[in-house]
Amino acid sequence: MDLRKSHSQRFLFDLFLVAVAVFGLLVAWFSFNAGGIWDIVGLAALLGESLLVWGSFFELHRVTVARYREKLTPDAQVWIKIAFLTDLHAGEFHTKQCYERIASEVQALHPDVIFLGGDYVADLYEPIADLVSLKELQAPLGKFFVLGNHDYPDKPQEIRRMLSDFGYADLTNKTIELKVQGRELEVRGVDDHWMGKPETFRRSFSNLPHITLSHEPDILLDLKEGDTDLVLAGHTHSGQVRLPLVGALVPLPTKLGRAMDRGRKVMHGIPCIISNGLGETDGRLRLFSPPQIVIVEVGI
Repeated sequence: MDLRKSHSQRFLFDLFLVAVAVFGLLVAWFSFNAGGIWDIVGLAALLGESLLVWGSFFELHRVTVARYREKLTPDAQVWIKIAFLTDLHAGEFHTKQCYERIASEVQALHPDVIFLGGDYVADLYEPIADLVSLKELQAPLGKFFVLGNHDYPDKPQEIRRMLSDFGYADLTNKTIELKVQGRELEVRGVDDHWMGKPETFRRSFSNLPHITLSHEPDILLDLKEGDTDLVLAGHTHSGQVRLPLVGALVPLPTKLGRAMDRGRKVMHGIPCIISNGLGETDGRLRLFSPPQIVIVEVGI
């Protein structure tokens, strides 16, 4: 795969958006000049223009916070605040300063632990240096990561090394235990379902409350009820471009389809929280699907 060619193709998509915008303005101009019923066409063209401008230049910078609360044990006595960040796609449409702002917003939320869910770059590995602000994040229970499908085509080991230099521990196909006030939480990181080598697993015999960190929600295809208590995933960008009542306008990159597009879903009796992600791919456009920091408070 020629990754630099792939990167330049996205520049062509930007040019396509400009062409569509110019065409829309011409349609609106001719329609309003024609008058009568054509005014409706002109208004529709202006509405389309407004949505295109909003999605291309404003919404993709409007970082939101999605909050969830999950009780992993019936007698939960301790609550742990998780910050889940995924799909940053450095080297695409965001500057280093954008990621600095995201990091500042995350730190202001005072998470107990930070999980990164993959797709740190668009394709080429070098722009991961733009994520250096992630190094400044502090969390008393630690910082952990797994890779996503976009991290594998170009020097994934360099991406792992850089994230490690930022102070994050590689959780790929590994299990850790977090201990808080005499309570324990088991967390399993799974390798990318598309490009990596995810290992099948089951929770430990200790039957501790259990979280699975995965880039794609497709990991649920390999799990049955009781294997884990919660899955954190990204990858879908929630379609990136959505319309009210319609949902995603493009097919989602998952075998699970629209049923697992975003937010909190349940499959095989397992809750799964799917983030919108923080970056974009295949085009400078988001619509009704803003970038998202996910905060999950889990009770153990």
